[in-house]
Amino acid sequence: MRASARTGAGIAAVVLLLAGAAARAAQYPGWGDTGWVYASKRDCCNAAIDLAAQYSAEACATAGGVPRPFAGASQRGTCNAEWTQDPGGGGLLYRCYGEAAVWCR
Repeated sequence: MRASARTGAGIAAVVLLLAGAAARAAQYPGWGDTGWVYASKRDCCNAAIDLAAQYSAEACATAGGVPRPFAGASQRGTCNAEWTQDPGGGGLLYRCYGEAAVWCR
């Protein structure tokens, strides 16, 4: 086999391996809703994103995959927050909706 043919075959094999790995890796979106809570906006959003990540990991496991946890303390999802004032005590209530997607192998 000539050198250029071997090189071409080697490159093709690597491409097929990478394509197979990419096809197996996926993200499953998850959504979380905290309901109305007495918490800071930050804590509320963190809770909503954590809920969303849990649902995402469960969807991955249901599909037969293995969820990969988030690394570090970086932003891991998005959050939308609403607030209202408690009519009885005047304190702030937040309701947060989070979205996150964990990697699934």
